Amino acid sequence: MSDLIVALVTDTHIRPRYDDGQLAFPSDERHNERNRVAAEAIRAMNPDLVVHLGDVVHPIPTLPAHADALEVAEEIYGDLGAPMVLVPGNHDVGDKHASAYAPEQVDETRKVFAQTWGAPFQSFDSAGIHFVIIDGGLLGVDSDEGAAQWAWLEDDLRTNEARCFVFMHYPPFLTEPEEDEHYDNLEPVVRTRLLGTLVDSGVEAVFSGHVHQFFLNHRSGVDLISLPSVAFTRPEYSFLRPTAPADAENGRDDLEQMGVGKLTISDTGYRLEIVRIHSRAPGPPAPSKPLGVWLRHRLGRRSELPYGDLDALDRKVARDEAALVQVLDLGLSWVRVPLADLADDDVRFRLDWLKRHRVSSHFFSRGVPTAAQRALYAQYGGGSDWELVIRDQEVAALVEALADGGEFGFIVGRIGKSTGAATKYFSHFPREGFHPSHTALEALAEAGASGIAFRIAAEGPVDEQVGAAVERAEQLGVRAICHVELPFGSEAVAQTDDRLVEQRVLAAAQAGWRHPEARFFLDMLADKDRGYWCRNALVDLGGRPRAAYRALKSLAPADQAPTAWKPPST
Repeated sequence: MSDLIVALVTDTHIRPRYDDGQLAFPSDERHNERNRVAAEAIRAMNPDLVVHLGDVVHPIPTLPAHADALEVAEEIYGDLGAPMVLVPGNHDVGDKHASAYAPEQVDETRKVFAQTWGAPFQSFDSAGIHFVIIDGGLLGVDSDEGAAQWAWLEDDLRTNEARCFVFMHYPPFLTEPEEDEHYDNLEPVVRTRLLGTLVDSGVEAVFSGHVHQFFLNHRSGVDLISLPSVAFTRPEYSFLRPTAPADAENGRDDLEQMGVGKLTISDTGYRLEIVRIHSRAPGPPAPSKPLGVWLRHRLGRRSELPYGDLDALDRKVARDEAALVQVLDLGLSWVRVPLADLADDDVRFRLDWLKRHRVSSHFFSRGVPTAAQRALYAQYGGGSDWELVIRDQEVAALVEALADGGEFGFIVGRIGKSTGAATKYFSHFPREGFHPSHTALEALAEAGASGIAFRIAAEGPVDEQVGAAVERAEQLGVRAICHVELPFGSEAVAQTDDRLVEQRVLAAAQAGWRHPEARFFLDMLADKDRGYWCRNALVDLGGRPRAAYRALKSLAPADQAPTAWKPPST
């Protein structure tokens, strides 16, 4: 099959033409403008299909402004160059339950939705793919209509033989299938029944909205993905990040967390791109670059959100998935993570998901590999690079171990002192990577190392150090892994000169194009703003791109035009 492109948009929260008394935040007045930008971005995708995941308008169905907002929505999204189907959201038909003290959906609100947008639940085929639209709020309703949707859904999925994608407004869960009910998931009984049906039917992926954030989950082979809003962010999710909320409005106007989705379905799977149309680095993800990054923070880190707001009495746990979006947005080719992370099912799933999006893993561990580490790598990491980071006194032991384990294709790195003589101030802080002149390199290469990790020190120019590392690797007959340090200040003084970071990042990317036989990593993605050796990186801890991020995203090889995308003026 040729690629099928599906544009995904959600939680547009379009406003009426007049002030309906619901303007609580200054940015509320910009919702419609932002949706016009989103519509233009969708048209630029030239999609075969558009799916809206719900909450088309902001005024709930019981408010008089609901009808006027629907007219504005039709004006904005009425001509996207492709058919559009809509999923009913809680602002479209009513809430799934009374936990938010909002009106629940009833037959009358579903009729209004059906008259405007079409059936609240339905399925259809396109290019050999089966698409299923679910009214998630209706799944827990004890009524004839609720029973009819369940009967239809289970029969539709049971009899379908094509690849299948499902779309609904509410995510089934945020972190665990067994989690307690809250405003942003389905009731446990409903969730269990739905997940069982999805898994038994071999559904490939489920896409949802409602949370206004990108979240990634899975259940027995079914990917569960929540998409960001194009209008505003849910401010309580600012607690996912270890910094104050972006901009003003208590985190509600965090432009970096907004966007539309581009789903490309091919013979081999699917690829999802988040087009961050309001970002400081706007536009679709950049083409692949010969560059990787150290992920110092664990993928999918969990945070417990304080109770209050929409969940007045319940705590809920969610994951920070910003790094996934950033890695794909920059077009990076590798991520470097601890081998020990493979023991975590959630991390493994995210690494596998990145691999399906053409981002490979590079694992590292400290010291001579143990039997347990070899078993972990053999079970989950096979085919990926494994870097053994050793101290000088471990060289002999590693040479012996390599003789018995060269089938793993180990890369060897080094950790050791990088500061002056012991008679001066003593520093506990080592640096990673070999210098090309290190005396142990020949022995390691002869023992079967497939690559050597070199330190491209922040104190020197990138080009000169890379040239020496690549030349030495060629002499040894191994691959050069170049770990490029971003600029340092001192142990006690932060490095905050973004101009220096940008220069170094661009030099590393250019080195990657000049030396395809080598592999290049930046030693940071996100800032380090506390502890020792604090310094700026590509994004701050709120996920806001710095100058280096914006420059890297727009960078292309000399024979290609820049890839930066600018939103249209409105």
